[in-house]
Amino acid sequence: MTFKSHLGSDGIFLSLPILVVYTPPLFAPYPSPKRGTVLPQSHIAYTLATVDALKESYPAFNDVDHRLLALAAMGPDLIDKPFAAAYFYRKHGSAVLFAHTLLVHLGLLLYIIWKKPNWWPYAIAFVGHALLDRLWFFENTWYWPFKGWRFHVWRKAGSEQSDIKLAYWYAFTRRPELWRWELGGLIAGLWFIWRNKLFQAHRLKHLLLTGQLLD
Repeated sequence: MTFKSHLGSDGIFLSLPILVVYTPPLFAPYPSPKRGTVLPQSHIAYTLATVDALKESYPAFNDVDHRLLALAAMGPDLIDKPFAAAYFYRKHGSAVLFAHTLLVHLGLLLYIIWKKPNWWPYAIAFVGHALLDRLWFFENTWYWPFKGWRFHVWRKAGSEQSDIKLAYWYAFTRRPELWRWELGGLIAGLWFIWRNKLFQAHRLKHLLLTGQLLD
């Protein structure tokens, strides 16, 4: 049984590019358009909890490999952060790069639609990274290269640090509003663990070895 067979149509595939393009107006009414990022563990927690909550409506999620979901949720950072640490942050103060662009997201979604339709849950996890990081506020990166060839430069507390690890540490310790997202991630992660009884060693081991949850 494939993921696609649960859907009945390709509508969900066609909706994904629309979701990415229209995220700015969708979220524009919210009162605090502050740029911010979410730490890796929260990206994973939000993604796993959301997928778990949607399983009844979308049975295809029952077949996903949760390990791959976690990797997809961190996908843009796994691609960009090595480049940022090696060159872009040190030279240009940039940490959100190619994999955080609208161009890459649309390209990935089109590839999934046409070549790998069974991978759509992982595509959603990848796109979810952009939603959590509110990438449309990082305009020079999100709309790259249409707004120029330079990526977004950090200008908040922490960006003056020469080491990217210190930059993240200072940013999160000096900007308490970012911890609301991390608290939400902690709650989502604990809910996922409780809901699936992952405090039981055999259940956690099964998840780590197979990527699947025990009933």
